[in-house]
Amino acid sequence: MFEFIVDFLISSGYLVVFLLMGLENIFPPVPSEMIMPFAGFIVARGDLGLVGVLLAGTAGSVIGTLPWFYAGKAFGHERLRRLSARWGQWLTVTPDEMDKSLATFEKHGTNAVLFGRLLPAIRTSISIPAGMRKCARCCSSHGRRLARSRGAAC
Repeated sequence: MFEFIVDFLISSGYLVVFLLMGLENIFPPVPSEMIMPFAGFIVARGDLGLVGVLLAGTAGSVIGTLPWFYAGKAFGHERLRRLSARWGQWLTVTPDEMDKSLATFEKHGTNAVLFGRLLPAIRTSISIPAGMRKCARCCSSHGRRLARSRGAAC
């Protein structure tokens, strides 16, 4: 199985890293904690470049959050809660998870998004309240703050 995954990633390249990282946000049972280590192994072997894998993984992750963000923005809490009650097994987000993520967002603000993206169980659902509160500018301010702390100018 290991060789199959490695061969598949090598033959498919950066596009598959991008797609799998995007799917990881839409369909959480595809964990990035499995995708990126395999990609790192392939980089260490010299079959793919480090910068390309990092760009593909980051872009896929960002693009993968957008459906949940825009669903939150377009539908709001009550409508999404009803949808997840009816279709939760397919949407991979339950009404309770939506309530918890909204409560966390209300309590901690955009810090919940920043740190929630680092936790596998919260990564998907935290994008929903961010969309509900239309916090794209607020969330991007965290990116600028992190960049400044690393010496970059924003």
